[in-house]
Amino acid sequence: MSGVLLLVVPAVALLAVIAGAVVLVVTARRAAPLVRARAQAIAELCTRRGLVANPAPSDFAILGPIDHRWFTNSFSSPDHAVAIADFTRPAGKHTQFFSVLAFTVAGVNVPFVAVTRRDLLGVVLGGPPEVELESIDFDNHFTVKAKDRRAAVMLLDPGVMQLLLDCDDVNFDMVGDKVLAFVNRATQPAHQPTEPVEFEVLFRFMDGLTTRVPTILRTEYAAAP
Repeated sequence: MSGVLLLVVPAVALLAVIAGAVVLVVTARRAAPLVRARAQAIAELCTRRGLVANPAPSDFAILGPIDHRWFTNSFSSPDHAVAIADFTRPAGKHTQFFSVLAFTVAGVNVPFVAVTRRDLLGVVLGGPPEVELESIDFDNHFTVKAKDRRAAVMLLDPGVMQLLLDCDDVNFDMVGDKVLAFVNRATQPAHQPTEPVEFEVLFRFMDGLTTRVPTILRTEYAAAP
């Protein structure tokens, strides 16, 4: 009897592995048209903004040394001042899915500031001290960490705070004149393939921030000539 059991158990395990593989193949085949449609919609959106495919590796230097194979749907401006992409990052037994946008805010040199949605605290840990602002609504939605509290308060004036509340899903890091804005996509694909909302909201945030940077920040934390 024990010999029969020894034969049955491996057979059951083998069937489970085969069934799991079949599910993965079927899921991938069903998702493929959605992924292609989303990629096409992203390409059209980026082309309208004058961006071109396959940015230089240095365009996302603010992320640090990473495997550039983790990027898909990548585009940048010809002068490399703006770069956007989907970013897939292995995280232990899980995989994290982001859309990221790197851009420059000319004329400033801001000490490191990180503004993160509170529901992302499991993803973004550590860093400089936390800064509380005077807006209860904003503090309920976002965590702010900064090396220089004064710079963070100047940057996050009422106009910029409202921009972040309006964009909702956007988080960002800023150091010097470089900004990395990102949206947690959670799954792939998670949104309507013809509506690349993550890229749209990231562009909306960039447009808003570059026009709303407080004048006092540009004065107090101006870039060196």
